Amino acid sequence: MGIVEEALEYLKTVDGVLDAFVMDDDISNKIWDIERSVTTTIDSDYKNVGYDMAMERGHRICLFYDDTYIFGIRSKLKLMSSDGTVMGFTLHPDEIEQYKGKDDIIWVSEDFIVFPDIVGSGDEVFVLFPSEIHELEDDVPGVRNAIGTSPTMSSDTLLKTTFNKPMVKGIYTFVIAFDC
Repeated sequence: MGIVEEALEYLKTVDGVLDAFVMDDDISNKIWDIERSVTTTIDSDYKNVGYDMAMERGHRICLFYDDTYIFGIRSKLKLMSSDGTVMGFTLHPDEIEQYKGKDDIIWVSEDFIVFPDIVGSGDEVFVLFPSEIHELEDDVPGVRNAIGTSPTMSSDTLLKTTFNKPMVKGIYTFVIAFDC
């Protein structure tokens, strides 16, 4: 069994993972095309840096998971200006409590905050950064540079269709990319 197959089999054993599939170049490029064309509902730009970096890796695996998945650190979405100023970001569940009650933030959702007093220059863009997946590197010999990223809803739909997964609430997609 090769390293990619070992990684695939390992990922299928992670708590919360319902299924996993190796992504070939065709589906990887289709997802990349979708991720590069996304804008938000408020017509702001969106950039999935995590998927851009995933395409720089040699291999990609799509995970289908449920709410019990806790593998790795989640991707971080940031609201940034073109000069690099961070004006807001998603909070990890462990961080939420420390921000409750603060007067200098605006809660956009249950886990996304904006700092109204921080203003950058240039255009605003939502940027999704990858998460590092050290567990995969530690547990599958030969895996290097492992990262993970969450695809957008359009990509999620294509992945579920491609891999014959139901379009139901509670099943999510995550792409893990690595070299070997």
